[in-house]
Amino acid sequence: MSTAATPDQTDVSDKNASFWDELCGSQLAKQLGITDNSPASLKRFDDWYFNFYPYLNDHIPFKEMTGKDVLEVGLGYGTVSQRIAEAGAHYRGLDIAAGPVAMVNHRMAGLGSKSNGAVQGSILAAPFADASFDYVIAIGCLHHTGNLKGAIDETYRILRPGGKLIFMVYYAYSWRRWRNQTKETLGILKQEVGGYRGVVGRGDERQRAAYDINGAGVGAPHTDWISKRSLK
Repeated sequence: MSTAATPDQTDVSDKNASFWDELCGSQLAKQLGITDNSPASLKRFDDWYFNFYPYLNDHIPFKEMTGKDVLEVGLGYGTVSQRIAEAGAHYRGLDIAAGPVAMVNHRMAGLGSKSNGAVQGSILAAPFADASFDYVIAIGCLHHTGNLKGAIDETYRILRPGGKLIFMVYYAYSWRRWRNQTKETLGILKQEVGGYRGVVGRGDERQRAAYDINGAGVGAPHTDWISKRSLK
């Protein structure tokens, strides 16, 4: 499958690089009173994060990653990045925006990690050779790329035989969507019963802002939602 960027995809990627340069989690950090990137401040952020998302400890097999080659896609504030590195993995990070890459490399330096750290780039054209990784971890980012299927295909290209992709995407039939987009959600359900398979479109500004918003109050440039049926 070709991952060459179309003009529309290039536009989405450029907008994502700009939008996500403000770290995902920046608004939370402000609420927690975090004003710097010191180890103590980052620990305070990370403790809150894993308390709020405890299921990540169940779904991401940190203890199995020791000595393994692990790529994380979509880095945010670097919380998962640090946990992977602390588990003894050979960590690599990939993000389309410069800000998260800088944050993760700051964390790696603080850990004294021998990892190659994080690089800026798109998972739609990952700058890694075939069969490079034992794990690819992508929490809450592939649905923003503008090409969810292409992103998943690319992760399989860079995974080794028997490797694992562990990722989180937005659910088309979540309680939030039934509450806020009842008619649209019912419509996609009817389409899937009729045989449709694929994402629920990018959504309008209001829908996207309900999930991801920056300091200026603007929603993410692109967001897809998908059902379990379509994802399979």
